[in-house]
Amino acid sequence: METGILISGTGGQGIIAAGELLSEALFRTGYEVINARSYGSEARGGSCRSEVLVSDSEIYDLQLAEPDVLIALSVPAFRKYQGSAKTGALVIVDSAVLEGLSKDEVRQDVRLNSVPATSMARDLGNVIVANMVLLGAFAGLSEVLSLGDLKEAVNELMRPSMKEINLNALEAGHARMR
Repeated sequence: METGILISGTGGQGIIAAGELLSEALFRTGYEVINARSYGSEARGGSCRSEVLVSDSEIYDLQLAEPDVLIALSVPAFRKYQGSAKTGALVIVDSAVLEGLSKDEVRQDVRLNSVPATSMARDLGNVIVANMVLLGAFAGLSEVLSLGDLKEAVNELMRPSMKEINLNALEAGHARMR
């Protein structure tokens, strides 16, 4: 098994943090993992992505040309990266992103899952955890990772003041997919 996951959005949405947390959760589960990240020079407000390659054996190809999973938190990121996703890829997108697109801009050959992540995060008390809502949704749809794996990584890595809201966001996203 080898899976490529691309998390994309705008600087300030926690894209890099989501990729690092996901990578750590997968690594702790026993997988081989590579995490690479890229963000625009303007940081907040610029293009941002985190690539996670996960495998049950050694990883030799360090490039993620066609992701098996695309997670998008912004309209520009969705527009930029949806074309690179494999046919049949799992695409998880914030519902607010789809509201900013026409039907012609959305591929029909992928498994599209819309999650109101920003709205759910706002209801939880902080829009910054929309990234965790989408990771929870990924755990609910994935055979690679469980909600418990992600929660364990949050408990180990997240600063104490942010643990509870991030755990709640993971659970909310996961429940949305069940």
